[in-house]
Amino acid sequence: MDITKVVEWAPRVLAKGVSVAPAGLTCKVIEQFFRRMFAADSRAGAFDFLAGRWVAIAITDLGLNFVVTSRPQGAQHVLCVQPNASEVAVTMRVSWPVLLQLATQQVDPDTLFFRRKLMVTGDTELGLQLKNLLDTIEIKERMPAFAYQQLELLAEKSLT
Repeated sequence: MDITKVVEWAPRVLAKGVSVAPAGLTCKVIEQFFRRMFAADSRAGAFDFLAGRWVAIAITDLGLNFVVTSRPQGAQHVLCVQPNASEVAVTMRVSWPVLLQLATQQVDPDTLFFRRKLMVTGDTELGLQLKNLLDTIEIKERMPAFAYQQLELLAEKSLT
């Protein structure tokens, strides 16, 4: 399949899926993805600073909104995702193409922030702490090579 076509239809398909899927189910899928992707970091206590604090994530063009926190589970903290929370400390807004660029580290988050493509409101210190942590995590090493290559292609094509 032509990657350009995927870039064109992927956001529409994802947005449609988000609009019809129950928010709780969407959040459970995201939560399981985060727990697997960041399992070693959680075991090391990297996300403990989120305990009791909610970070709202909005992928604007997909209509996807959720909140993330860290909760104790046994001897460690795990990431938890919900559709919303009563008190959100910081909100991060991004579009699908920008998210792809962030995930593949093709564009520096600071550059996106200053170009107003990554919006952070609320407790910017917490947002900065989270951004700095995510900057240290190599997603490439955590994904199957083929999947990461496709993600990179999507991100590159989304720039054009």
